[in-house]
Amino acid sequence: MKGSKTLYVSDLDGTLLRRDQTVSPFTAETINTLTARGMLFSYATARSLVTAKTVTKGLNTHFPLIIYNGAFVRDNVTEEILLANYFDASVYAVLDELFKANIYPIVYANVDGREHFSFIYEKCTLGLKDFADTRVNDPRTREVYTTEELTRGDLFYITCIGDPQKLAPFRAILRKIP
Repeated sequence: MKGSKTLYVSDLDGTLLRRDQTVSPFTAETINTLTARGMLFSYATARSLVTAKTVTKGLNTHFPLIIYNGAFVRDNVTEEILLANYFDASVYAVLDELFKANIYPIVYANVDGREHFSFIYEKCTLGLKDFADTRVNDPRTREVYTTEELTRGDLFYITCIGDPQKLAPFRAILRKIP
């Protein structure tokens, strides 16, 4: 098609980022030079906008970003949500099964118009506690005390960190949620 351009989309972890979770000066300079000349560039990641923008500091990309494994497409400049994919009601049955198995994930949701990740700290695995402890000053942090509070809002992402054998039965189930 005449006049069309190619959009280049990169993953972050294991692709664009180095092992120290940074973009190399060479990579930043190369991408910035090419985007200044008209190349269309973006990235897709499982990360949130907050952590993605932190690790890509120095990149002058102005194209929308795909975050949370596709749950959102956000404008990289205004941070406006351009596309949102929330779980439907079937997620609550899966969460109930997780709770019955004594698995309490971190649940990402928009609650009262604000993005949060919620967790019941006393029921978290060591891995989830480590995650929560590194984000004490993150404004999205929302410690709750009941499963009702944990599942409040428009849910869009669930993180389970724990014993792989305990989590394995739920992996296939979670991947089927629309």
